[in-house]
Amino acid sequence: MGLAVANLALAAYMTGVIWVVQVVLYPSFALVGHSEWAAYHAAHSRRITPVVAPAMLVHPLVATALLVDRPGPLAAVNLALAAGLLLVTATVFARLHGRLTPAAVGRLVRLNALRAVAWTASAGVALALVLSSRGR
Repeated sequence: MGLAVANLALAAYMTGVIWVVQVVLYPSFALVGHSEWAAYHAAHSRRITPVVAPAMLVHPLVATALLVDRPGPLAAVNLALAAGLLLVTATVFARLHGRLTPAAVGRLVRLNALRAVAWTASAGVALALVLSSRGR
């Protein structure tokens, strides 16, 4: 049950973070003027990385160990979500941030809504894995 609880902790943590990003941080980007944009965005990127990177990198590893320990469709979906979210963040969102402008913030918020929903689903799957491991 330890792996399932660790997996839930990681998924729940990232779900909370992504909703703060979705509702507070990304929309606030639109309030930043052009002259302050580069410094503001660089500070955001520098500060958010240590908040999200450790959990995002560890979660697929824990999900893999959980799948090995408890093979099944739920554990497979769990791993697919953890790995997929890391991949999408490292590719799509890193590229978006690399060329983000104040005018493109609305697109970032709309795309991130999908990621927020996926992380919420990840937390739901992780909770189901914990509940299914009770009594094991």
